[in-house]
Amino acid sequence: MAEFVSLFDSVPDPAPEQPVREPAVGNPMDLSRFNRSFAAEAAPAPAFGEVPDGRYRAVISDLELGLSSTGNPVLKYGLRVASGEFRGRMIWKRRAITANTIRYTKSELLTCGLRLERFSHLSRRLAELQGIGLEVSKVTKGEKSDVFFNRRLVEV
Repeated sequence: MAEFVSLFDSVPDPAPEQPVREPAVGNPMDLSRFNRSFAAEAAPAPAFGEVPDGRYRAVISDLELGLSSTGNPVLKYGLRVASGEFRGRMIWKRRAITANTIRYTKSELLTCGLRLERFSHLSRRLAELQGIGLEVSKVTKGEKSDVFFNRRLVEV
């Protein structure tokens, strides 16, 4: 009679694996001794997807001044989380620049430490924002989420 195994039973390998012969490039290694521990190791959390709402210490790593689909200028921030459980993950912020949002844009730039005599100088001074550390808050209401710059950080 055939033996049935439940999903909760551990089934041993039928026979020890033979070492795989690596091509003779550089110094070939036999890694077969790690097969069982590799299979048992949990996969790390993916480094993509939405970061949940909360406060984060982040660094401006990507910055672009572009155009929205309506033709308005847009400042796009890529903020890399610098510490905590979500370290290394990205938070994205888009700031459309219009007559109604210029005050928010100015406030964000001042929080980052960028003071402009003329707003038209922004495109040539964007590089000064690279690497700036910020404390940011991500807040979701309904389907929309927004990122707020709380303060500039001296140390991240």
